[in-house]
Amino acid sequence: MHRSLLLILLLIVPLSLGAASCSLFHHEEKPPAPPVTLHTATMDLTPGITVNALVETPPGFTPIVGQPPLWLQGSKELALAGTIQGRTEVLGFSGGGYKKVRLVAADGGPGAPQGKIVGLAASPDGLTLAVAEAEPGRIEIVLRYVISNGGQNSVASFDGNFHAVSMTWLAPNTLAVGLVGEPAVSPTDAGGLYLIHVLGAVTLEQVKLTCPSSTLVFSPDTRFAVGEGDEHTPASLFDSRNGLCRQVSLDGPIRVLGWAPGSGAFLYSTPAGRGHGAGVFRYNIADGKTELIAVSSSAGAYTGAGIVMALGNRDLNPQTAAASPDKRVTAQIASFVPKQGATLVDTLGIPTTPAMMMASTMAYSHGFAELALQLYADLPQGPTREIVTFSIVDRKAFVLASGSVRGVAVIGWSPAANHLVIFDSDGTTGALAMITPER
Repeated sequence: MHRSLLLILLLIVPLSLGAASCSLFHHEEKPPAPPVTLHTATMDLTPGITVNALVETPPGFTPIVGQPPLWLQGSKELALAGTIQGRTEVLGFSGGGYKKVRLVAADGGPGAPQGKIVGLAASPDGLTLAVAEAEPGRIEIVLRYVISNGGQNSVASFDGNFHAVSMTWLAPNTLAVGLVGEPAVSPTDAGGLYLIHVLGAVTLEQVKLTCPSSTLVFSPDTRFAVGEGDEHTPASLFDSRNGLCRQVSLDGPIRVLGWAPGSGAFLYSTPAGRGHGAGVFRYNIADGKTELIAVSSSAGAYTGAGIVMALGNRDLNPQTAAASPDKRVTAQIASFVPKQGATLVDTLGIPTTPAMMMASTMAYSHGFAELALQLYADLPQGPTREIVTFSIVDRKAFVLASGSVRGVAVIGWSPAANHLVIFDSDGTTGALAMITPER
């Protein structure tokens, strides 16, 4: 009996020591460190997201509003256009973490040695950057060969005074140039549409247009171009095959947001004007009809399946939005197929206002089935800029970055369509961030 008791005690003691030891080591374990919050120039990145690159840009380098990131050298180099002390520069970022920086083009430098940069367009393969250089009384079109600073070549020159230039690569060797001038001042300053063929000997072809041109946005099939208009010129649709045009809106400007598959329709946004309120509209080329898509919003896109996506709020109408532009509403995403009636509405849960939605933008990734929004929110701490992605597949929204509204930010998808680029600056500090959105 005593031997049994002794055996039990011998067993209990080691077990007790083992339990105490486990308890002791358990208490000594440190809790996992909280995720580190990374910052761009004006926003905090959401902890835990996949940040592929975060690079500080040169001091004072500020994005150009409306100029998305460009991709060069077969998407190996990311080019950002900005201004620094009044000078336009295009900086290329490449290498590991995109930390290798070089000057691709600049006012009075590469691409525009004698003037100022007023237009940019990267070729489909990213090996050539077309630069529109403004000199007194002339526009020069310069091709900048970007591999290892491979030089440049002037391919066309247009005499006259032009206040806007648009450029689009219609094919690997064909560059479309739209010039916007003042026809009332001089016929030579009227502008127009020109095609520059750069394979072999450079040739220049003028497309005769039947009405005044403005900044042009081409359809994916390159047949149609929308003249976005300005304070003097109504927005128009041009047929590049015959030069015929028709008005889209009684006034301008408008901003083209996206094209339907097959190029049979396009979305555009416009502020309030003659006979219409502010919002997103759809123009159908076949019948020339315009329909309202979203009230007091400037964010819309077509998906690859032809579904229209738009930022807005279903309770708004043109009258209430115009009467109360600062009324708080909840941001929503509407999805529908034109002319099929049913509309799916997803609530983002972010408070905003009609005026803030008119300042918001949207970009769609065709390869990733994802929306990216630069959304302005009406939060208790004040107006806030939020970069939000919305998955078409699972209908979920995710905030990637957030910060008080200051400075400028632009966003854009990579050609592979699975990375989102954010370039922002507060005027002093700037940053480039590349993020893989959560799925």
